[in-house]
Amino acid sequence: MAEHRKDDECLSYVSISLEELSFYDFYDGEDLLARFRESCLDLRGEVEVIADKTLLVAGITSNIRIAQSPEGSFFYFGLVPVSNEYGYTITGDCKIGSREFYEPLFDEIWQSFQYFGNPAATTNEQHAVPDAGLLKSQATGREDTDQDNKNVVTFPADGNEMWQLGKYTFTLTGERQCYISDGGGELYVKIEALAPDTIDPENNDIINSYSDRKVYLQFYFKGIYNAGIPTGRFLFGQDENSSHLTYMWKGGFQYSQQLSAEVKLENGWLLIDGKFNQYPVKVAVRLPVESLVWENYRFMSTEEVSTATPDIVRQLWLTDPYVGILEETIYPLTQLRTLSIDFPDSKRAADFTAIPKAVKRLKELKDLTLRGVSALDSLPQWLGDLKKLETIRLSDSRVEGIHPFILQLPVLKKLYLSDNQLQSIHPALPENLETLVLSNNRLTSVPQSVTRLQCLNIERNPLEHLPAGVENIPGLSLELEKKMTLLDYSYKGADGQGTIPYNDSRFYAKSDPDLLRLLEDQISAAGLDRFRAGLTNRTRKSVALETTEEDTYLEKGNHRFGGLPDLPPGVSYPSFIDAYGQERGLQFIAQINCEAIAHLQDYLPRTGILYFFIEDQEDTVPKVLYYDGAASNLQSAKDLKIERDFIYDDRGIYKPFRAVSGKYPGIPYMYNAYSLWPELTDMEEMYDETERLKNGLKADSVEPVHSMNSYVFKQHDTPEMDAVNVKKGKPEEWMVLLRAGSDNKTGFQFWDMGEIYFVIHKSDLQKKDFSNVYCGLESS
Repeated sequence: MAEHRKDDECLSYVSISLEELSFYDFYDGEDLLARFRESCLDLRGEVEVIADKTLLVAGITSNIRIAQSPEGSFFYFGLVPVSNEYGYTITGDCKIGSREFYEPLFDEIWQSFQYFGNPAATTNEQHAVPDAGLLKSQATGREDTDQDNKNVVTFPADGNEMWQLGKYTFTLTGERQCYISDGGGELYVKIEALAPDTIDPENNDIINSYSDRKVYLQFYFKGIYNAGIPTGRFLFGQDENSSHLTYMWKGGFQYSQQLSAEVKLENGWLLIDGKFNQYPVKVAVRLPVESLVWENYRFMSTEEVSTATPDIVRQLWLTDPYVGILEETIYPLTQLRTLSIDFPDSKRAADFTAIPKAVKRLKELKDLTLRGVSALDSLPQWLGDLKKLETIRLSDSRVEGIHPFILQLPVLKKLYLSDNQLQSIHPALPENLETLVLSNNRLTSVPQSVTRLQCLNIERNPLEHLPAGVENIPGLSLELEKKMTLLDYSYKGADGQGTIPYNDSRFYAKSDPDLLRLLEDQISAAGLDRFRAGLTNRTRKSVALETTEEDTYLEKGNHRFGGLPDLPPGVSYPSFIDAYGQERGLQFIAQINCEAIAHLQDYLPRTGILYFFIEDQEDTVPKVLYYDGAASNLQSAKDLKIERDFIYDDRGIYKPFRAVSGKYPGIPYMYNAYSLWPELTDMEEMYDETERLKNGLKADSVEPVHSMNSYVFKQHDTPEMDAVNVKKGKPEEWMVLLRAGSDNKTGFQFWDMGEIYFVIHKSDLQKKDFSNVYCGLESS
């Protein structure tokens, strides 16, 4: 294979390969010549024949067909059959305007080809296939033997394994792993060693004190297949490799030690030559490559495939492949399970105008991905013949419709069709289909059959109407405004009995004379008078909660963040059954005494205790309890027999802290104001003025570390919008019941210093029904 490139643009390409002549059996024609010529009309999409000619190549007559595409590409196809089974082919291309230069060059290249058989002694149909070893010897100028390839490594010279770090020799242990990961298709290598006794574990800068002198390095490698021997060279700088073909973890070393080295896979060895900070490091370890299961490997290039026997290639992921060799690359891979062809911002996508017909042979194919295929305008009907297909991904194409025959695939479960030109979807969806992604197309509606799906994404489409029941799809992705416009998205109440009236003005600061006065004074002080109306209408009557001193559980029913709750009488500590069938405790966040803050607001219950729990920070399933009774009847937290290990979240039980409260006007965050609060858009760039206003509105001597009925900083949408997306209704009908921020006193750290928020429908709050609260987590 060769390319002619200039300024990173491929001007021309040529390849010569040995092919099975059965490849042409897929094409019509009475003889091989007719079938070869017919294939030339299909290998590069739609083409028009310019001429047919013959050339003498290696003493054999070669048939040549030259053609051009509507897009202005010139193609050169040639075939020399050398036996009943095999033939050599040439494929060349360039722009049609460069034909006069490149066609003679293609002729010259093709006629320079030498075939090491005996063409004078036999006919074209009877030539023996050249010996592969002889061809290799001719190409390299020497004959390679098995002995030549044994134990050829860069170091060590004596062929022995080693792990040298500075002046220290580490002892390699038998604990090493080398396998192809079943899921990712990468080569996983882990090697372990023991540091020498001469390194003091408590006083050194190489290994850490708790490693028991054990150290390890583990790697994942991609793009390393070479005839069954992992082969590659990778450069690491401070533990990082920029190629994205490998990454590394290490253990047992001091955290400050970072690897900067050349890492090689060569002839069955892992070789490392470089430094750990200032310490030179050399590692040479034999790998058990003979036991590798290459059927699990993810092949990433045509070069890798060319060195493999076709039966082991089960996954093929090609990025920016040369379209001219896709047919011959894919044709023999009849055991392929996964095929991905991706053109990220590539000019080569212009040549991918049709799915290679060789894909028809892939009867074992389960997963087909085509990304960045900007010149593809249709999917062939014959895809429906690949009966084992479970997943199809198509994006960035010109495709306007999917043939119904494809939609009858018997085991198709996932169909990802985002960023195409689809105008409609046939109503007969596959029976086993669970996920359908149709985002960013040209759909005005979807069929009724989508309502039985588990996941449906129809965002960024010019939708005009939707069938009833779409709102009940568990994994529905659709813009919130379209949900509320095109679907029945009314909230039915936590009890399913509908909503009841509530006084919405109670949630806003303008209903409180003291807060309104403070707000107006601070708006003027900050120089934001032109935003007075917008701020007045948006500002909430918020309650600030600040942790103060560690709670010793001497009082029952007080404000408390972290620790354990004072539970209502007869109520067990909230728990759930995990995936392993074990009972696990929820994580306690806070208890709030409603009577103690009744004078600060008038939207919460006037008496009683609110309790807030979550499952864990990865799955913030909430539980909110309300108890309206005497505090003297509560079960004191000090009497609860709850162990840290019982709590499902890894952080267990936080440190308990008491809290004080105060009221303050809660203003919106101005991030993304143009879409959330359009009347306040200009404040988004007025950082100093906005910060001055915020500081002037803080509760009296109470920092709103935690808060109720407040705004929450989010990079996208709002907590109320999150709640609507899951539980329906309108954003203005929901309120933030509690915002719990990261807090050094309790030990709260929600991801990276984030916040947890509990959101309730205002009608449910009016009913004192806390059974349908939404919970989310936001972190930078």
